Amino acid sequence: MSNVSTPLSSAFETGVRATGTRALRAVDYLRVSTEEQKKGYGVARQSRKTLRHIALKQWTHIATYKDEGVSGSLEAADRGDLKRLMESAQQTPRPFDIVVVPDGRVIGRKGRAFWRWVWALEDIGVYVAVVADDYDNTTTEGRKKMRRDADYAETEWETIRDRTQGGLQEKAELTPAAHIGGRPPYGYRIANKGTPGSYLVIDEDEAEIIRHVYDLVVGEGLNLRKATIRLIAEGVTARSGKTWTRDNLRDRIMSTPVLDGVIVFRGKHASTDENGNPIWGDSVRIDLPRILTEEQSAELRRKVAETAKQSNGQRWFYPLSGRLLGLCGKTYAGISFTPTREGARFYRCSGNAPKDPSQKSCGCSRIDANALEKHVWKRVTEIASDSEKLQALAAEWIGMAEGDTTALVDRIAALDHQIEGMNASITAVIVASAKQSKSADAIEAATAVLCDELQQLQNLRDEAAEWLAEMEESDRQARDLIALASMAKESFPGMAPEQQAAILSMMELKVTITGPVPDDRRGGVPCTVRAWYATTGLGIPAAALSDEEWAKVAPLLPKGRRGTVRRSVDAIFYKARTGKSWPVVIKETGATIQASKHFNTWTSDDTWSRVCAALADVEQVPLPELQLLPSMVIQGRVDPSVMLNAEERSRTGCR
Repeated sequence: MSNVSTPLSSAFETGVRATGTRALRAVDYLRVSTEEQKKGYGVARQSRKTLRHIALKQWTHIATYKDEGVSGSLEAADRGDLKRLMESAQQTPRPFDIVVVPDGRVIGRKGRAFWRWVWALEDIGVYVAVVADDYDNTTTEGRKKMRRDADYAETEWETIRDRTQGGLQEKAELTPAAHIGGRPPYGYRIANKGTPGSYLVIDEDEAEIIRHVYDLVVGEGLNLRKATIRLIAEGVTARSGKTWTRDNLRDRIMSTPVLDGVIVFRGKHASTDENGNPIWGDSVRIDLPRILTEEQSAELRRKVAETAKQSNGQRWFYPLSGRLLGLCGKTYAGISFTPTREGARFYRCSGNAPKDPSQKSCGCSRIDANALEKHVWKRVTEIASDSEKLQALAAEWIGMAEGDTTALVDRIAALDHQIEGMNASITAVIVASAKQSKSADAIEAATAVLCDELQQLQNLRDEAAEWLAEMEESDRQARDLIALASMAKESFPGMAPEQQAAILSMMELKVTITGPVPDDRRGGVPCTVRAWYATTGLGIPAAALSDEEWAKVAPLLPKGRRGTVRRSVDAIFYKARTGKSWPVVIKETGATIQASKHFNTWTSDDTWSRVCAALADVEQVPLPELQLLPSMVIQGRVDPSVMLNAEERSRTGCR
């Protein structure tokens, strides 16, 4: 993008001179929202308008860009094809000279989205033509029309939104058990559906299921998972007609409408202004007819909490839970087999323990938690300690406001000049009117158009200033990245798991498994043979025992039959050398399932220590490092201003 702002008229003339007699090269941009699509409006209608306009202007049509089902409130970077158009516009040589749109609303319903896009194109010498009313921004008059069009589109959108939100607020406040919109909560249905006076009443079929679950949990003492299994066995389905899952049952039965007979309109997630005041209206408590009595609701809450507490054993902390995506597309969570034993921590795919008891296990292998967390945190530390890598990782989060700073400064100065001139014109009209002894109403009418134009110019000036401030903020954020890299080198290596989890949450870290877990530890169960050798620090015979070497240890072991004991000894050494599972070891060595039992017996009575001592002079190899981790992709984003305070945030419970 150029560092010098070029006046619009001279830039357009330069483009004409560069093309000589060749017609301007035009592309058209088309957009319809999801709502417009539902009403039967598509880009084909818009395309006919833009192509006809391009032909009438005798421009050369180069390409078409279109976004379907995309909101007009989004900026260019958030629309797929519009983003592609902007990338093409910045190529050298530039592939087109002007962008044609059917009307201003295609560009955007919000002035912010409209003007940033138009200005970005202006700065690189590309212009915008609007088919409706036939104008473009290559002339002063065209720019005035464009300003009015953008202001109207945003005003229209704001008016519609204000009316809609106001109507909802009034209905919530005045209509008993008002239905505000969307699907009714479980246990209820909509009465007078499709009318302004619609309200909620109890759905007796669903209410009967709620009361049945109450009996299962409170009366029979079942937890929600067992209650789910009972419903499935009884053929009771959810509202969708599908079988119940535990989470679905919990969300429906333990909801606020069911337990408290209440819906809160504009609750804790309602839109607020910078002072925390609600934008569209105060919260409204909408009382519903109760399905369960207050006493029954309290007892159900108590029983569900009690059964959940009983099912929870000792838990380790797993910072990567929910951030690990398996081959089946489901997330992993931490699980401990034996919390008191070191190395018994693993991550298990949720597809291996489906919430719907009728679903099959996905078959994804468990992953060693210690090895995985060490690998991921090492990678995070490496990135966080390198300011250049952080810069690339932070680009998406920060947005690194794109634009030409010099061009914006010049644009603001030009707008200031226009505003000054407009103020002078208004003053002149007022003075002239006063000399003619015109009334205040007449003076106001005479200056109304000029005042509207002044307000439009002031709005543009404010938007340009805001964009400039964002670009200057990017410079500060870049400095923060360097500070973050310095901090990471010192504090990241020694962070506790809870602090690591806070950092990973801020980074929105995601780990995607791209290959199978190695055969070494696919089952996720700790290897007792490996654990014994790791504890003793002894080496392992490099190969199967020769007859001479077997003769040294045979007197220390039971005789066995048909060579079973010798095959067990070879199998144990083979397992220690390779780390493979017992089923694989037995298959590859010809041993029997007695090998595992022999090892447990011999280590408990110290026989195996004597066997290893007798083979001290045999060539040995150290305990090998196991391949515990599958191939994976680690992704995340960085907000440096937040992560610089990561340690403080982690202490306050950030997750």
